[in-house]
Amino acid sequence: MKPTHLAEKRNALVGRREKLISRFGKAARERKGTTRLEREIQRVNEFLESLDQIEAESTAKPEPGPRRYAVSSLFLHESFRKLTADRDEQFFFVTGSEVEGVLVLDQWAEFAHQKRSVVGVTADPRSTHSLLIKLERFKHRLLAHFHSHPGNGADATSPSGIDEGFQKRLESAGHVAVMAIFSRDGFVRFVRLDNNLEIEIYGEGAEKHESGVYRLTNLD
Repeated sequence: MKPTHLAEKRNALVGRREKLISRFGKAARERKGTTRLEREIQRVNEFLESLDQIEAESTAKPEPGPRRYAVSSLFLHESFRKLTADRDEQFFFVTGSEVEGVLVLDQWAEFAHQKRSVVGVTADPRSTHSLLIKLERFKHRLLAHFHSHPGNGADATSPSGIDEGFQKRLESAGHVAVMAIFSRDGFVRFVRLDNNLEIEIYGEGAEKHESGVYRLTNLD
């Protein structure tokens, strides 16, 4: 949203608030209809606060250096098990702690699916919306989205056009989320289209295969 558009929206909301306050004063004198007007004024104030927050975030200075992510090898192994529990593709969000600028991927944030098949998975929009509202309520951010692909080897973790489209929408909206794609034999690829990422894996059981790609070892 451009600053000029923000200003237009803010001016329109301020004008509406002034009209509501004038109507509220009249209703108060007549002792009727104040409750509804009070709710409308509060709603406009909330919209104005949201615009202020959007403007502050859009004008914030970019983070210096690459964005840093940390994840444990154990969490990757457990995620692999969940993602390959059956023959169909699986998909879930990941959140976690943020410690001294490092985004720690350590908690699944799961939602319902509309459809799952061998070659794709479709999330239920209402379920994902409810989940994102919950994350906001607890002041947690969407840090990653993990999903599985059919096939084996590092090449099986290459993002599809749909994968890249989803990641592009996230990055365009300012999300810090990184995409992780798992193959059926334990390869995992971390992707951000802006290439602004550093991945640190804690523990044993994950060997670097190439830039951004790791192979999970000691799989039973």
